[in-house]
Amino acid sequence: MLMKLMRIAVAALTVITVAVFAAVFFTEKVTDDKTIPVINMDDGVLEVKAGSGEKELLAGVTAYDEKDGDITDRVLVESIGKFSEIGYCKVTYAVSDKDNHVVTAKRQIHYTNYTPPRFTMSRPLVFSVYKELNVVGIVGAKDCLDGDISSNVIIYSPDYEAAREGSFTLHANVMNSKGDRAEIDLPMLVEKLPKDAPQIILSDYLIYLKKGKNPDWKSYIDDMTDANGLEAQLEINIETDFKSGTAGMYNIDYYGTDVNGFTGHTRLIAVVE
Repeated sequence: MLMKLMRIAVAALTVITVAVFAAVFFTEKVTDDKTIPVINMDDGVLEVKAGSGEKELLAGVTAYDEKDGDITDRVLVESIGKFSEIGYCKVTYAVSDKDNHVVTAKRQIHYTNYTPPRFTMSRPLVFSVYKELNVVGIVGAKDCLDGDISSNVIIYSPDYEAAREGSFTLHANVMNSKGDRAEIDLPMLVEKLPKDAPQIILSDYLIYLKKGKNPDWKSYIDDMTDANGLEAQLEINIETDFKSGTAGMYNIDYYGTDVNGFTGHTRLIAVVE
């Protein structure tokens, strides 16, 4: 009798378990969201400017999900690829619905005002043969998309000879995050500068100019000091073969002579584009 009751109880428990499982399975099937979001974009290439934020990059982009409806406000910029050609690349958008279904879509964008990286200089490339030459940290670079990319700059001199006077070349190259590379050959001068030579400090040591522009070279002088760093009055002489109408690289050499007859030398490099 006891065994019979136990078999009946087990059978009843099995029926209940199957019923519960079936109910849960049915509920999940009914409520499970099988809809996938869709990202829609305007046709054509999206024209943006360098420095544009996510708002500009999302122009003309919408998203919809059958269950959640309009989910445009959930779209974000996932990544921006490297250039396929200068100024052109693809942006990847991503969106997720409330059930965490994620989809992505790509679109080509064009940076209308893009310019390649430009080099900067913090000090002149004019050195005394009597001192150790150190070019570390002098050449940097800025990019209209990435900002300061000085840490990416690689420099070397193919012709420099230690402790020798003369004109040498300092080659610099840099690449931004989009794969665009820029390079430049800068003139480097090693000469016999007096130990007590005064200093001419400029606001810039490398500038880029458009054709036809004729700067006031004296306006680039920030300060003049003696060999000890004290303010000094110098007689300034500027020498250059600059031609505003011809593209190329030009040296603007500043010579400053103090009351004791010591002459210092510095140089501004101008690139006419």
